[in-house]
Amino acid sequence: MINFFDEDCTEETAASLFGLCDEESGRPAYIDTKNQDTWIAEVINKEKKTVEFVAVDNCIEVLEENGDMAKRCDGLLVYEQNLVFVELKRIRKNWVKDGIEQLKTTIAHFKANNDDGADFSRKRAFLTNSKYPQFKYSHKQEMQSFFNETGFRLSIVNKINV
Repeated sequence: MINFFDEDCTEETAASLFGLCDEESGRPAYIDTKNQDTWIAEVINKEKKTVEFVAVDNCIEVLEENGDMAKRCDGLLVYEQNLVFVELKRIRKNWVKDGIEQLKTTIAHFKANNDDGADFSRKRAFLTNSKYPQFKYSHKQEMQSFFNETGFRLSIVNKINV
């Protein structure tokens, strides 16, 4: 059983604006409220809700059936009845395809270990890339396919509204 809510991998904030950061050092992704230059995704929390961020990649062990480490998304945001999976990218090549696969894999493992996510009324996933804060074309087909497969709404943007 995979504990996606491991306290050692969780931090929380009620800041009205914060960023999600991921370094290439092998350190888990984390919340930052001060240094916007390091943010890959910006989280806007106008109502200052208490938001938990759970670092998944480099913190929670998610194994495939063959025992290999699964490709995991960077983390998830949890607040009220909301569950938001987040993949943070800083690359230019194949990032949409790769990010979507990481999100799908993580969501499948989450659903298998958490009663299909039934405790959450709103389920979303965000794929962000600091190199592409604004996107030139739509990914409607990928987003619809993602929803059909996972039951989660996918957004490919750099700003996450809580």
